[in-house]
Amino acid sequence: MSAATQTKSANDLIALYFLSTLGGTFKKVPGSNEEAYFTSLREKLSGFSEDVLKAGADALVLAAKSTVWPFVGECVKACTEAQRQLEGAPEPSLQVGGYPWPEHVAIKVMVGADADVALSACIAGWQADLVDFVRREKRMPDMVETETLVVATMERNRRVAGQVKTALDVLRGETTRELAALPPNHPIQLMADTFERRRERLAGLIAKEVLRHGEMQDVEL
Repeated sequence: MSAATQTKSANDLIALYFLSTLGGTFKKVPGSNEEAYFTSLREKLSGFSEDVLKAGADALVLAAKSTVWPFVGECVKACTEAQRQLEGAPEPSLQVGGYPWPEHVAIKVMVGADADVALSACIAGWQADLVDFVRREKRMPDMVETETLVVATMERNRRVAGQVKTALDVLRGETTRELAALPPNHPIQLMADTFERRRERLAGLIAKEVLRHGEMQDVEL
């Protein structure tokens, strides 16, 4: 694998498993140079695995006290601590408390508890918030919590759309071109695309688990 391919693969992992999680909570980068911030973040996190990036991002979101993105050093520290805990911990159990469940465990529990809710979340587009809730709380949400998750998804979608529009307006003002959309490599567009890719990926995993669960029930019958 070439160095360029390795770099692209690392950036994809960081966008999918780290930036997408933090992007739902944090809005403004520290300092004034957004591009430099995300470039530095990708460089510093390039050595971490998928599971470590997920766990580090979860820890930062749970500890968030503002909507400003954490300093790069804080992100590295969170991932380093996550790596230490993951390397020294056994396979996660299904007990409440402790580290968040892996996605595949949360999805299995979701589908086993209520496949209809899991599928409805995919159709309505709030499956990412549902998966994150089950990972964190080790249970399905009640009706009030479900409403909160749906509202959170709607608010995030509006916020991201607003950020894309603002960034596009700024870019149009800096150039003489009539741009219809942000460039694919623009940090804000990368964030928006990452959200969408994660939703699509989770929808696929949930659908597969629903099919697997249905096949198991058929065998039992």
